[in-house]
Amino acid sequence: MSGSRLDWRWYRLRFRVPLETAAGSLRTRRGILLSVVTADGLVGLGDIAPWPGTEDRALPEAADWLAALRAVAEEGEEALRQALERVAAVTPGARAARAALETALLDLGAQRVGVPLAFWLRSSARPSVPVNALIGIADPEHTVEAARAAVAAGFRTLKLKVRIAASEVERVAAVRRAVGPAVQLRLDANASATVAAALAFARAVAPLGIEYLEQPVGSLEELAALRRESPVPLAADEALAGPDELERALVSKAADILIAKLPLVGSVERLLDLAERCERAGIAVVVTSTLESAVGLAAALHVAAALPGSGQRAHGLATAGLVESLGRERMLQPTDGYLVLPPGPGLGLDRTKVLAGEEVG
Repeated sequence: MSGSRLDWRWYRLRFRVPLETAAGSLRTRRGILLSVVTADGLVGLGDIAPWPGTEDRALPEAADWLAALRAVAEEGEEALRQALERVAAVTPGARAARAALETALLDLGAQRVGVPLAFWLRSSARPSVPVNALIGIADPEHTVEAARAAVAAGFRTLKLKVRIAASEVERVAAVRRAVGPAVQLRLDANASATVAAALAFARAVAPLGIEYLEQPVGSLEELAALRRESPVPLAADEALAGPDELERALVSKAADILIAKLPLVGSVERLLDLAERCERAGIAVVVTSTLESAVGLAAALHVAAALPGSGQRAHGLATAGLVESLGRERMLQPTDGYLVLPPGPGLGLDRTKVLAGEEVG
């Protein structure tokens, strides 16, 4: 083989326990695992994991985008790298595919020099990052039980899925009483409320010491209006559907924190460049999982480790235990509230076992 080979296969993961959110219940997750195999036998991996619930449309878009590049791969890695800039990726599925292909090519580059991907991306990368525990919507008793278990496991930041309702305030208060003042609490409402309702909720939970309230309203414009009056810092997530929205959020300062998901941004390097601009503007960036395979989770971890700044803010990457295995690595399970970079070069995964869909680690 004189050039490279671009391959991909579809996957479906089941949640071990349905994840309850304000936007509904998540039970399955579908994506596409891609690989770039080089003439000298290296394998670069990427994961196409669009926003959960959009797979019916986004995954065929991704497959079409990849099919247009299959012949380019035969010309070699450099031809694929050039195609990343030349071939437009304007739909959500194509952006997710672009991010996955760029990840695979970066994985190859880091393997060639024998370093973890994070340090290939930025020499200032960190070997581990703090992560938050994710707790779905449940009754107060079960929420408190989950919160205590997370803290006992070493997490210092908890992210609670919430509904914007007066009844939820007591559930949040029960968690605060259970875990004490030193644990950070994040609340994620999944774009479920009006500005007026979100403001009332923010005022009610503010005395409980909330790190931030994530996407309580739908649009960036609504977030900006809410931010002017909210006593609680706000994070943008669902409103950041692509790189253009991320740019608008940065310029307009619609939120205090931007939640960055690699498949939505469409580029590892663009995400890192954006994070550097956010750092200068005083806006934080939190990298989160899209509930993907081990490949996508490892890629997000390496990006989070390469972000600028002190790295003390927790990222939303403690999701390996939520879905069934597809090459899940035990090394991607948090220890004392931290994820440590896999020790091998590139993504650090066992590529043979990942491609076979086996449990590894």
